[in-house]
Amino acid sequence: MIKHVGRCLYIESKGKKILVIGDLHLGFEEALNNTGIFVSRTMFKEMINYLVGVFEEIGNVDEVVLLGDVKHTFGSVLKQEWGDVLRLFDFLEERGKKIFVVKGNHDVILRPIVKKKDVFLVDYYIAGGFCFLHGDRDFAENYDKKIKYWVVGHGHPAVKIGNGVKVEKYKAFLMGKHLGKKIILVPSFFDCNLGSDPRENNLGYAWKFNLNKFNVFVVQDDSLDVLDFGLLSRLP
Repeated sequence: MIKHVGRCLYIESKGKKILVIGDLHLGFEEALNNTGIFVSRTMFKEMINYLVGVFEEIGNVDEVVLLGDVKHTFGSVLKQEWGDVLRLFDFLEERGKKIFVVKGNHDVILRPIVKKKDVFLVDYYIAGGFCFLHGDRDFAENYDKKIKYWVVGHGHPAVKIGNGVKVEKYKAFLMGKHLGKKIILVPSFFDCNLGSDPRENNLGYAWKFNLNKFNVFVVQDDSLDVLDFGLLSRLP
């Protein structure tokens, strides 16, 4: 079973319950503050409140998979990153038996934080017929015949939807096929940036997906509902 739960993905495979969470970019607010842009640091509290609702919907799980870019800065570890990442792990450890972090391009110096917890930091993670990837790098193991699905972060997919007068952007899952695999592109989890519309921007994946043939599942702002909008090429 594969189910969209707001910005998250819930998978049941061979008796195992897995919750998938896209790019978090913890520490984003301090990074902005350091450039002279003041924003209040409410993002972590809002993320946790959102995740509380997700776990109320699905219950506890066997595994939580974070699809990379858990922290925001590239070449250092900010104080906010240390605190928020560790607190996130504490929260998830109460609700998932194992936590896997798929290393993203922003996670260059994540290992010192991960070492503080019983968390697995990996380049990719394979569970049953699923391969979980950040999305900026390709691996030979992705193509094993036993793998039916790639679940991918990194691109921050979103779509603009308009009615001729007003245009709004929404986070979105994109689902399609590539080289015989079923592909699920997961939206970013953090709120400070909704993401990029693939009709306007290159999302930076390691593969040349034909995204026009992918189905769009739009995440609702005020609930955990996700709506099927059909093919990306047919969106207004």
